[in-house]
Amino acid sequence: MRWRNPIWLLLAVATAVTVLLIYWQLRGRAVAPVPPAEAKAGVSRPNQAAEQTAGGEIQSTNKIVLARPEQVLATVNGAPITLRDLIPLQSTNSEVEQKMDSVTYDYFLQRAINRELVLQAAKAQGVTLNQAQVDQLGKFRAEREQPYPGLVSQLSVNTAEIEFELRDAQAFMLQTALMAQGGATPSVTPDQVEEYYRTHIAEFGELPADPQAREQAWQEIDVKIRGQLAGGARSEYQQQLDAYMAQLKAKANIVVTP
Repeated sequence: MRWRNPIWLLLAVATAVTVLLIYWQLRGRAVAPVPPAEAKAGVSRPNQAAEQTAGGEIQSTNKIVLARPEQVLATVNGAPITLRDLIPLQSTNSEVEQKMDSVTYDYFLQRAINRELVLQAAKAQGVTLNQAQVDQLGKFRAEREQPYPGLVSQLSVNTAEIEFELRDAQAFMLQTALMAQGGATPSVTPDQVEEYYRTHIAEFGELPADPQAREQAWQEIDVKIRGQLAGGARSEYQQQLDAYMAQLKAKANIVVTP
């Protein structure tokens, strides 16, 4: 069904939007950040650890962690992980010891370790960002740094946070590229759509013979099929991603500072 050339541009745009949406959904899994305000304030995340005392009382085991900006918190194949890899540090707090609860701290630390694993894997395999991705990151930076409406300059542009988010986005893009090398994608592919249609023709009906009507009918069918397959595609991709990250960790020399 390669006659549908006019819709390839639409499919490309739709795929780009889907990848961006999945990025924000998966940020909480492989390389995802927690809002910096939570970490700075020591806000506990859900499912905190707890234990039962001899008297039957439930007592939280979520302790407070203190970390200095220059302190090496872990190493990944010899590369140091410091507080700057966990949260954005501005000039106002770059020398200040940070306090956060242990659940949040562990979340940030594992996220930083995952990011470093992805960056190292991409470098080892020669995977780099393409020009479209570089332009996308540049557009993101420009949007974050632009003045507010009315030409009023932003007096508190969070440069550290912007750089942190850019590095996170870069790692996600490289992670997606690494997964694509193994044939894994979070998006529904045209081949998957066509295969689903061939096996469910009775559900959607035969395509009209008239080229214009055929084109219009297929676009409607394509949207419906992608909607039906999207959830399963994302779930399968997440499983593949989890397995890939587990494999990277198993092969790496990761040392966490006590």
